[in-house]
Amino acid sequence: LKPFLAQTSLCCSYQYCLVAGLAMAGLLRRAARTAASAPLRGAVAKGPIKPIGPDFPKVHPKYLGPNGFMEGSYTFWSLSNPIRGTIYSSPWCEGGIHNPRIDPVQHFNTQDRFQTMSAAEFVKCFLYNLLPLRQFVGMVAGPVCVALFWTWLEHRREPNEIFMDREEYWKNFNDYYYGVYYDHHRYSHMMCQRRAHKWGYAGLDITLEGGHH
Repeated sequence: LKPFLAQTSLCCSYQYCLVAGLAMAGLLRRAARTAASAPLRGAVAKGPIKPIGPDFPKVHPKYLGPNGFMEGSYTFWSLSNPIRGTIYSSPWCEGGIHNPRIDPVQHFNTQDRFQTMSAAEFVKCFLYNLLPLRQFVGMVAGPVCVALFWTWLEHRREPNEIFMDREEYWKNFNDYYYGVYYDHHRYSHMMCQRRAHKWGYAGLDITLEGGHH
């Protein structure tokens, strides 16, 4: 049994070495092919390299329709002919690794960017990076503006009457306690009139004229 196991182990070792050798040969062959076909870069490239094209960073028109403000696949200003472009197509169909819109070697080679790009192009690329910021600014600015507007609106009105004398409250308990459930609009007018008389501007506020109470 021992000679058989030794022979089997030796055969397995030979097979493993053969498979490993073939795999290493394949890796070396692919590496050599990649090195031979790699484009020239750096100082040996011909002429200065401009990393972006004239339409960067716009996508393919088949992706989201024509580029530009109010130039999508559909127009809001026409009901008879609203379709102005192709329907939506996923980015992996209209611009992926198999169908690239840019040359990655040229795009990520930025050694000559200051010689080949103008200041306007730098500003354009910077502003395009800020486009996703619109949603985040809106998510913060929207609630803040609503809160500030409501605060400004409340400051233009007299403060609520937080405390009422006990004797005054029990004179008309049903209206004060249950009134807001039966007719909150009339209840609000009643409280406005009460504050106007309490703080001395009754008859001076035109918005209280013709009230319910």
